[in-house]
Amino acid sequence: MPILPLLLHGALLARLVAPPYPFAVGERLEYDATLGMIPVGSATIVVNPMTQERGREAFVFSASGEARPMGLRFGAELTSYVGVQAFSSLRFHRKLIQGTSVNDVQFQIVPDSSRYRQIGDPRDWAAPADPLDELAFLYYLRTARLKPGATYNISRYFQTGYNPVQVRVTGRETRTLPDGKSAPVLVLEVTSRGSLVTLALTDDSRRLPVEIDLPLPFGRVTLQLSKAS
Repeated sequence: MPILPLLLHGALLARLVAPPYPFAVGERLEYDATLGMIPVGSATIVVNPMTQERGREAFVFSASGEARPMGLRFGAELTSYVGVQAFSSLRFHRKLIQGTSVNDVQFQIVPDSSRYRQIGDPRDWAAPADPLDELAFLYYLRTARLKPGATYNISRYFQTGYNPVQVRVTGRETRTLPDGKSAPVLVLEVTSRGSLVTLALTDDSRRLPVEIDLPLPFGRVTLQLSKAS
């Protein structure tokens, strides 16, 4: 199960991805990872310099993290190439580490034909229109208008077996940011095939993900924003 197995569809959630975006090249978010109250690692999410991907201007998002509960190593490295205009995934690299096991896969995603292919496998597979990988979804969600109390059923994850995904906005509350200032946040519950991720986004112009709580093989890990630049 991907770490953030999420997608979005405009029928129930407005497509509000036209520039300007609430994030920009150079944004770097750093997180402390805890298992309950126990520190176990850290994570970083970055907006890298843009590139050209199959003739399209594309964002390059990356996320990396490592946790060492009880001396065991668990890590992830994600890189997502997303078209700037349509905000659909074009290429995705996912590397997951569990102890001595490494699962390293790359996908080429073709929104125009609603297909995707895993590099090294000659077969191709059907994808939904305007597909998104899990990291692209996090950034896409930052662009959307979300209403407290509302529930959205969405079907845009590029691997269709995880669709639909349910996004429920459970409330709006106040959190303290790394700079010591307080800010309103929206709290979301995102569910796919029985797996739950909770997410807190600042309800302001930047829509910063200040907390991400996700299931890992050894328990639920909370990523708490420690630095934003």
